[in-house]
Amino acid sequence: MKNKFILISMRQDYFYNKKELRFCIDVKLIDWVLKLGFNPLLVSDIKTLNYFLKQKNFKFKGILLSGGNNINKNSLRYKIEKKLIEISKSKKIPLLGICHGMQFMNVFEGGSLKKVKNHVRINHKINSNYYYPLKVNSFHDYGINKLGKNFEVIAYSEDNQIEAIKHKKFNWLGWMWHPERGNKYNKVLIKIAKSFFNKK
Repeated sequence: MKNKFILISMRQDYFYNKKELRFCIDVKLIDWVLKLGFNPLLVSDIKTLNYFLKQKNFKFKGILLSGGNNINKNSLRYKIEKKLIEISKSKKIPLLGICHGMQFMNVFEGGSLKKVKNHVRINHKINSNYYYPLKVNSFHDYGINKLGKNFEVIAYSEDNQIEAIKHKKFNWLGWMWHPERGNKYNKVLIKIAKSFFNKK
């Protein structure tokens, strides 16, 4: 798996009693990326990211914006993900947004979000013309209100909420579900993700 890296953003938590900023990620997502056949590289600060990008022999196949947190334009996570999405644009690197990640992509391209009901800790059906599972998990309080520029909807939930989007210009894909949760390593999503990250 030499040089087959996926850059991954992480959720941000601040512990006020300790005045401590932490970045964390679900280990199941790490396992999922390994299952795809890639090396996960966790991104917690821009300085370290820039260091890797300057290395001549460093190559990566994709970027993954992970789940967790609401969108906060004043957070370090926002700055990191903004940098990652700009790298995806300039280097034409595949970008997958999961839950928060999909919301971020949409907002970054001028879209907006709204509060949604009955989308936390449940499984529901989706409608899609793409080869996606008939049912997916759901762990989000916010969904898409206004679709960002150049995005198309490729999956809806049974209550008509947007569940997956695809960019018309860039190689960007967004899923509101968590592929690392629920059914152990869903074969359909693994096949889709492998194909997605292996093309430019």
